[in-house]
Amino acid sequence: MIEIRNLQKSYKNHHVLKGLNMHVKRGEVYGFIGKNGAGKSTTMNIICGLLKKESGEAFLDSKDVSKIERIPVGYLPEAPALLDYMNCYQYLDYIAAASLYEGDIKKRTQEVINLVGLSDAAHRKIGGYSRGMKQRVGIAAALYRGHEIIILDEPTSALDPQGRAEVISLIEMMRKMGKTILLSTHILSDVERVADRVGILNNGVLEEEDTIQNLLDRYSDNIISFETTGTAQGLPEKIKELSVCENLAVNGNTFFVWTKGDFQQANQALFSFLNEQQIWVSRYQLQKMTLEQVYIKVVNKPCK
Repeated sequence: MIEIRNLQKSYKNHHVLKGLNMHVKRGEVYGFIGKNGAGKSTTMNIICGLLKKESGEAFLDSKDVSKIERIPVGYLPEAPALLDYMNCYQYLDYIAAASLYEGDIKKRTQEVINLVGLSDAAHRKIGGYSRGMKQRVGIAAALYRGHEIIILDEPTSALDPQGRAEVISLIEMMRKMGKTILLSTHILSDVERVADRVGILNNGVLEEEDTIQNLLDRYSDNIISFETTGTAQGLPEKIKELSVCENLAVNGNTFFVWTKGDFQQANQALFSFLNEQQIWVSRYQLQKMTLEQVYIKVVNKPCK
């Protein structure tokens, strides 16, 4: 449904995309992840026809994006520019006019309002909506013309848990409608919940593209996680120097240690080391692999 071949894009002297290849299948939710500045938004803007590529090709349903007059994509940008002085009905009628919608506008506006669960608040001004409700307005706008392809850039960013759950439910609803969804977000637990496949963008190329389960299986390693109480000054650097440490990730007071060699020996060595350092450990366990840990390992691999 979306095919990217050897896509390249630079901004002055900064080479953002260095030959990107990716494939989003029809009807799937594709998690598109990478560091800030990795080129995710650049890629999505090229797909939507909002940005010109330098070289390479981008296809939507086998049609070259550069040759399509009106791109058949529903797009929710990271910071949608909603018109706060309008209510939801007025805003979606405006979207209908701006996108040259040819059907029954009144009927379609009500349909998408019902789809995203805003019927009770549709007469209120958007400026008084919560962030989660505003995201639903943006999704309604992306759905308005009924395009098969929906691109969502950080749809759950800065939302509270309830707002995130509501947006995830909408993505699952769109999947059931047969939409092809390109989802970009830094909240990898959301990707893990809803995506069929994942592409990891790093250093301008796609380092990995596979189902989540295949990635978890491929990168599954012996990982020990532990949590310290209080600060542990200089501990990360000391752990990296251990012969049994292959990789390390730290999130606050939680440490993830990818071990190498015999796991039992590595476990004993790490436990003894922490004891010698007189570090108070409140939790110590064998950690189940997550997409976040796969991502950390992929983006920290040496450049090819």
